Amino acid sequence: MDQRIWNKRQRYIAFYKKFLAQVPGTFKKALSFLFPCLLFLFSCTERVDIELSASDDPMLVVFGEITNETKEHAVYLSQSVSYFYNQETPVVSGATVFISDGTDTVSLSEDSDEAGTYFTPDDFAAVPGKTYTLTIENVDIDNDGVSETYTAESEMKGTMKPDKVGVAYNSGWKGWEVGLFAREPGETTDYYLFKIYKNGVLDTDSISNYETAKDEFFNGTYLQGVTVQFFDEEEGASLKSGDVVTLEVCGITEAYYDFINDAQDEIEDKIPLFSGPSANVEGNISNGALGVFSVMSVAYGSCTYQGGASSD
Repeated sequence: MDQRIWNKRQRYIAFYKKFLAQVPGTFKKALSFLFPCLLFLFSCTERVDIELSASDDPMLVVFGEITNETKEHAVYLSQSVSYFYNQETPVVSGATVFISDGTDTVSLSEDSDEAGTYFTPDDFAAVPGKTYTLTIENVDIDNDGVSETYTAESEMKGTMKPDKVGVAYNSGWKGWEVGLFAREPGETTDYYLFKIYKNGVLDTDSISNYETAKDEFFNGTYLQGVTVQFFDEEEGASLKSGDVVTLEVCGITEAYYDFINDAQDEIEDKIPLFSGPSANVEGNISNGALGVFSVMSVAYGSCTYQGGASSD
């Protein structure tokens, strides 16, 4: 297995071990199941040739994250391509796109310099507790001469507000752990997405390096510097004394939490015997489209890296 993927999985284990300390037997049972399973990876293998065919049926692909920040928010539209397609992914231009909370509706405008990217007005901000519907019209993905309509719905959840953020180098993981100090609300089951910035520049700029968590093991507790994100030295990340690290804590829906984790499962290396065949990730876009539309609350915490290593 790729060392980078192994390190990431080790970070997941470390994260949950901090909350499973009171039930160590559960974790030990999980490990006792894992080792016998690994033995099967060294059993006999047989070559199987699979014929792949290109798909002639393009689908709309949507990606949009809307937050409670007052700014321009982007929705990206493109088309799916076949496995063998080796050119730039085709974008979907000229669509009519709008977002509504059931009372107010805002229209998105296509960017003049970046076709397929649609922006809200710069004074738009979603409101926690409201449900938003994305509507996409005036597109003909299957080229049959008939315009199609696609919709997606997402509720804006609340989020944790960081009291403090900590950063320390971990030589074992070969990177910098980003720790969160915050009170997790205990009234509901919550799902979180964590992103990080270095000196104001987003480091986690794709789903492949998103980190997520469900509050199953820390609901209502105070997080004492728990590692929630990571600057991976093996992927080219670097921090020096004086760099400003910002942690973005996003309150997301269960559906978006599942989408991110399913997408990461498809991106990562497959494990023989235990991995199913690759497939499109199920999102929340109607009419057979791919992708996801998510509305989420965000909160930020920052610190200046002073150097130093983790004590773990």
